Amino acid sequence: MELQRHADRGAQAERTLLAWLRTALATATVLVAVGRELLPRHPFAAALVLACTPVAVAVAALARRRYRTVRLPTHLGPPEGAALLAAGSALVVAGGVAVLAYVLTR
Repeated sequence: MELQRHADRGAQAERTLLAWLRTALATATVLVAVGRELLPRHPFAAALVLACTPVAVAVAALARRRYRTVRLPTHLGPPEGAALLAAGSALVVAGGVAVLAYVLTR
């Protein structure tokens, strides 16, 4: 039983990192594809979509930084970066909703 607990140590943080990376990179890919499709008909919406792409990539970078902080703690206290991850994710979602509203009302 003790061996199993030792083997699972840190697995949750790694699974969370992988989920963040998959989500952020898939989001960036979809944003680029949608932006390219919108460009000829809705240039403003395409610009909004493409502007959110670097934010999605930044979310992936922040997830890696947060994982390293959790995995190799060098100071006491909660890990940093949770607010930045939440803000970046909210920004990408808000951009997607704004573009959807723009396209549907045109």
